[in-house]
Amino acid sequence: MQHTLDIFSHLVKQMPPLVPNDTKEDAKQAYEQMKTNFDLSLEEMEKTIIVFGKKLWPYRRAFEEFFNIHESEMGEKFLIGKLEPKLKRKYKGFLEYGGTFRDLHSGNPAMFFDTEERVQMCEALVGVNEDVARYTAQSVLASERIKYEKKIVEFQVILDDIEKRLNTLLMMADDEQEHPELASEIRQQVLSFEYGLCLLGPPHHYEAICRTEEHFVGRKQEYKLRSLA
Repeated sequence: MQHTLDIFSHLVKQMPPLVPNDTKEDAKQAYEQMKTNFDLSLEEMEKTIIVFGKKLWPYRRAFEEFFNIHESEMGEKFLIGKLEPKLKRKYKGFLEYGGTFRDLHSGNPAMFFDTEERVQMCEALVGVNEDVARYTAQSVLASERIKYEKKIVEFQVILDDIEKRLNTLLMMADDEQEHPELASEIRQQVLSFEYGLCLLGPPHHYEAICRTEEHFVGRKQEYKLRSLA
């Protein structure tokens, strides 16, 4: 349950720019109550996080797009400025070997840097992430504000469509009287999608969500064929 609380803490403390003040205050209040209410079940905690995770999702996704752009443009410059001379030379050799800045976020450099160097590189990358986030936050409130606001609207439209599709799936599950296992499967998939919207689980591609109703129509046919066999 502490892990779940930590996820909510991250959502609350890392809210992107332009999140409405009432949403901010409600999320902070809910988090403070969750910290002190030891009677809450895991399911109740997750339901609360899903509610606020959905409200924050368009802002988080819009901010993420701008963050990724700035990271690709400036991340390496920020990194080089944080490395000690010896590690900076080692990083230059890594680039000459064919590595890239993006590779540092994967396991690829493991064989190139020793353990101590990997620890130092990891610490530097954390600092880079913080620097890029600060730069992005300043940018979307200034020169890129209009573009950022448009992106928020775009992702809100996507979220509204996702909500409609998830509601359709839940109605499909409620109507599935003949095969309770299928109804359970549908509800679990909806929950998985909701987890992906608020860091409780891995994110799902929008296209995958769009195909889910068709998928379960096919699954229903499979159940019918099994019952006839």
